[in-house]
Amino acid sequence: MTSRTFRTALAGAAAGLLAASALAAVPGTAVAAQPAPAAAPAPTDGHAPAPGDGRAALGSARLANGDRLELIPGKATPGFRVLPAAGERPGSYAYTRTGDRLTVQPVDEQRPQAATTVRTGTATTSTAAPRAATATYPVRIQLANAHHFGPIIRVWNRSTWMSYEVNEEQWDSYGTVSLPPGDYVTAGLYSNWQQPSHLLMRTFRVVDRGLTVTLDAATSKETYLSTDEPTARRYSASVSLHTPKGDVIGYVGGWGEKVYVSPGTVPGVSLTVHDVLTRRDDTPNNPSPYRYHLFHRFRDTIPTAPTRLIRTADLAHADTTLRAAGAGDTGWLWNYFAEQSSGTVAAPVRLPSTVREYVMPGMTQGRLLSYDAGGQLTLPNRTLPAGASPAETFGAAPFTLKPFHSPGIVRQGNRLSVYEPYTLSDAAGNPGSGTAGLSHVHDYRLTGTMATAEAKNLDTAVWSTDLPTARGSYTLTHTVRSARRADQLSTAQTIERTFTSDGYLTGRVPVESVDVRLAVDGLDAYNTAGTAPLTVTAVAGSDNESATATLTGLEYSTDDGATWTALPVPGTGDRASAELTVAQDVRYVALRASAKSSDGPTVRHTTKQAFAGPAVTSGVSTGATKISDVVVNGGRVIAPPMYDTADENNPTFKVTYTASDPSGIARTGVVLYLGDPLRPTALLRRAWAPTCTKVDATTSNCVADFWLNARSQLGDNAFAGEWKAAVWAHAADGSGYADVNGAATALILRESRVTIKAPTTPVTAGSLFTVTGIAGIADWSTGRWLALPGKAVRLEYRKPGVSAYSLHTTVTSDATGTVRATPKALYDANWRWLMVRTPGVGAAASPNAFVDVR
Repeated sequence: MTSRTFRTALAGAAAGLLAASALAAVPGTAVAAQPAPAAAPAPTDGHAPAPGDGRAALGSARLANGDRLELIPGKATPGFRVLPAAGERPGSYAYTRTGDRLTVQPVDEQRPQAATTVRTGTATTSTAAPRAATATYPVRIQLANAHHFGPIIRVWNRSTWMSYEVNEEQWDSYGTVSLPPGDYVTAGLYSNWQQPSHLLMRTFRVVDRGLTVTLDAATSKETYLSTDEPTARRYSASVSLHTPKGDVIGYVGGWGEKVYVSPGTVPGVSLTVHDVLTRRDDTPNNPSPYRYHLFHRFRDTIPTAPTRLIRTADLAHADTTLRAAGAGDTGWLWNYFAEQSSGTVAAPVRLPSTVREYVMPGMTQGRLLSYDAGGQLTLPNRTLPAGASPAETFGAAPFTLKPFHSPGIVRQGNRLSVYEPYTLSDAAGNPGSGTAGLSHVHDYRLTGTMATAEAKNLDTAVWSTDLPTARGSYTLTHTVRSARRADQLSTAQTIERTFTSDGYLTGRVPVESVDVRLAVDGLDAYNTAGTAPLTVTAVAGSDNESATATLTGLEYSTDDGATWTALPVPGTGDRASAELTVAQDVRYVALRASAKSSDGPTVRHTTKQAFAGPAVTSGVSTGATKISDVVVNGGRVIAPPMYDTADENNPTFKVTYTASDPSGIARTGVVLYLGDPLRPTALLRRAWAPTCTKVDATTSNCVADFWLNARSQLGDNAFAGEWKAAVWAHAADGSGYADVNGAATALILRESRVTIKAPTTPVTAGSLFTVTGIAGIADWSTGRWLALPGKAVRLEYRKPGVSAYSLHTTVTSDATGTVRATPKALYDANWRWLMVRTPGVGAAASPNAFVDVR
């Protein structure tokens, strides 16, 4: 666990598209970016995968704090995004690209984090300058008038724009470099936890001796983009400097911190600012109904006021609806401007919800939806004209595996290799994937006349096996089981494919296949059926352009696949639609479709819980898996702080429980919810799996740590009250599953406080003296303290040598939260104000005030 634990249990993004393509990145070390298995060529239409094409990330690497860096196809060079673990809030990252070297460093941490460097495989025209034969001189580049550590610093020659490596001090704010005579510009990026960021620049000349170059934060100016919506403010941003030959140094992500830059003129250098603005009280549980995606580039000159006002009327806008997978959830909507080398930024969303997005007209925007429960959905790029554009909807059920046509199943030599990661693709075909080891489990089985092989409980959609050298017919069965408690839909899929192997192959040859896409019209935003008839549509397609696909069957089941009912299919075409009315007592509907291709392959695709019925429920358990002894925070009240105070050693609270199954426990997790488990008012998740200790072969005792920030995770005082815990666990052999709603309750209340003021000099015995205080309460929507009027507050005293306090009087706070009492000075004593717990408000005691009586 890292130092960035204060942003856990909130919302976040998938850990990465391609677990199988993870780079062996070492913090501070350059590594080559390996392409994913069967990776597609980079598209030519922008920074991100083309609309709906299902192209994957080019490669990925782990950062020092556990976040995942992903390279994604770009127009000239690969772009990148950084995705935190599921359940975590997007962070702040310093980054620089020099030639084909991309360096990314987490900066919103409580301690310095090492940078991670990867090679992108595609170099810009700028490369590191070779060591010249001429003399070089030591240059120290240091920061003044600001406190930061672990900077990223770069130096470029202003004539050639060749870059020079700078040795930065991880625990300090300076770097050193040796340079030959010449004219240079240096840029330093400084950004640390809960501090404003500085992206500072300065030109200098090396003549015949070493020198010190100071980047002065006192002369920097805040840069931001704003709009005419008075309630909007920066939620996250990407601010970067660009050289004429394509090198970049900048700031990605963030929590809306201020960013300061150095004004000045350097021909060829530009400053880009990409801001996402949302409502001021925006949180994952109280998200903004709108967002502004703003972009501006300052070329050659950074003005003394590097800000821009962009009017709403000058923007494009469209409404985006995001559906939920049967139950409410939280997530993040990421975006970047595809052809402007802008970083990827994010803001929270609820699922389901509709958000109005205002964007720069005429600029191509890449998008990604990530689920807090784990997984992500790649949305198509878009370019909108000024004014209103048609609304879009994403996340429509059924969620099914979308073939990875790059290809996903190949033969080479005597090996069969399978890569099918898009298990969460929506009905429109937008590619969706789970989080490796968190959201889905994969089983594979190959059967045929001459070979049988299988693998179970794999964390990734990657598998390979031997094939006989002789020609034969085979069936490949891929079963995908959900491991996410949030997956009320598509809990299991089974794809059965038949194909023919032609024996040993010297090259890499795709296995031709046929597939079926499903869509259901008439579902609500939770992908749930009502009383009206639905339309189920199935479309077959072959990846062989010269072959013809035919839909051969379409069935549904309302008893989890025990029995099936056929829907009418002509049997002569590639598609069919049928009307279906779901009975009121049906919880879920499963779908099964089959197809064949004229060149031989067949497929049958079964999806359990493809969509929800009118009687949808949660908390369903199967097999012998059990959950017991669930306790939240030891049974005590939780009054979370408004700001980040916890670290990895001191979580805000813990949930403890016992999980058991005859085969043992494979995976388990905890969710806290307010309201209905399927339609929660608010949700709290944790980023990492609970820590479980085996009692014996069947039973484990588990502890789930939660870090709760009331302002950034809750954001609404209405969320104070009684929450409930939902605990789930999977059996080790896959035969059982327990999902227990309301397994325990927890009071999450607003933090309160009371001050005290009493005489600090001795008072005369028998006289009256005054004790005052101010009662306050945390405002989760603003992160400020509010006066607490009308609150009964106890004034208590404790004599020296006595352990317990005694009540002197109870007073009620006035309109300003002030309490006042005038006790008689009878004895030395410690005095305090005490507020007892009331609905929605936690208890609080003031510090002790000793009154000396003489």
